[in-house]
Amino acid sequence: MHPKDEKLQPRLGTELRMARMRLELTQEQVAKAVGFVPTVYGRIERGDMMPSTPKLKALCVLLGISADVLLGVNPSEDPPMQAPPPPPPGEPPELRRLAMLVRELPPERFRLFRVALRSIAHPDEEE
Repeated sequence: MHPKDEKLQPRLGTELRMARMRLELTQEQVAKAVGFVPTVYGRIERGDMMPSTPKLKALCVLLGISADVLLGVNPSEDPPMQAPPPPPPGEPPELRRLAMLVRELPPERFRLFRVALRSIAHPDEEE
């Protein structure tokens, strides 16, 4: 293994953990959304293993973090670990977490959720 590669797995795990915590997600929620068994995702965050390229891409999209940050890509120097950028304006972490939870609802519960949401948003309208 190349000497710099020894830093890669721990760096990736730390950056993933920081991004997940910024979004207030659990390891289980992230694992489920990307298609990992929760224990496997936990090993990735601890720096014990690397995800496949497709799973790495899915993690980047889900957590809103650049692969460059996760992999420490910087041709001139080895960048220090830093917090991932905040979610785009108008998209608070709570909204991302809610969207993930809604996507996991079975169809019958999703319909119920829509009815409840409409009644909260527009209390004077009938379904």
